[in-house]
Amino acid sequence: MKETIVCTGEVGSRPYTFPETGISVFSYEELCYYLSGHMLCYLYTLPEESLLEYIRDELKLNKLYRQLVKMRDPNRDQMKFFAALFREGNYFSEEDIRNILDRYRELKNTPYPMQCKWIGDMYLEAGRSSMAVFYYKEALKFETLDAANQGKVYHNMAAAKIRLFRFEDAKVDFLKAYQYGGSEDSLFYYFCVIAITEDIQHAREEIEGFHVSDVVTESFESRFAGISDSFRYTGAAAAGKRIRYLMDHERQEEARRLLEQFIAGLRQEFRKELYMDENLLVTNLPISYTIENRPN
Repeated sequence: MKETIVCTGEVGSRPYTFPETGISVFSYEELCYYLSGHMLCYLYTLPEESLLEYIRDELKLNKLYRQLVKMRDPNRDQMKFFAALFREGNYFSEEDIRNILDRYRELKNTPYPMQCKWIGDMYLEAGRSSMAVFYYKEALKFETLDAANQGKVYHNMAAAKIRLFRFEDAKVDFLKAYQYGGSEDSLFYYFCVIAITEDIQHAREEIEGFHVSDVVTESFESRFAGISDSFRYTGAAAAGKRIRYLMDHERQEEARRLLEQFIAGLRQEFRKELYMDENLLVTNLPISYTIENRPN
């Protein structure tokens, strides 16, 4: 979290980690701050029982625990659950709570495709690219999503697929993003993917097919050069140069070992990007949609 939170109550001896984002909290104040910013996660159900147990066992808020347990019936008003939780420790003012619940009501009344788009954005920001792709695909199933938002969904889905090293799929999605949204940014990233996976000459030829001006093409090449210069000084670029040097000088075995270490490091760094966390499939986010639960 990017701002200071003053904690006046009990601090847990261990953190509670939210499965959707991987963010951990240790106190009631942090819990309120997190939930107020992630009400999108609770449109169809309430927080997990494990969170209530954390409130009881680690934060020592037994009264609040008993109160919330009684409100876990899905047929009851979910806003009463959050109102009770937010009022317990006086972290939020009554006006704050009203504003949070008004926003929650707006989210619940938002068309389902847009809910999925926002959930995908949340996962993308949290580094859960597989789940982001899942929800972007869910959003695109509905014809009610306007062209501008379809473009945004395709663009963000392409970004998620790049994190999953699915470059060919990303190229297709960037093109669709440009087709629907008309944003030159989508076309630029299409250019970047080709320049990185093939070469800049091919990228230039591809862009010419869209009849963009020479000024736009030069702008793309300039922006890409800036990205390339920044990457040149990273550890990944240095490792790549070292591997190429070893291979060029017929030190194949040493190059192979270094490449294996490099790939292992990438897998560790992008582990949550590469593999869908099975625990997320049983959380409170909507992962399927039927006519019965369509928002009004």
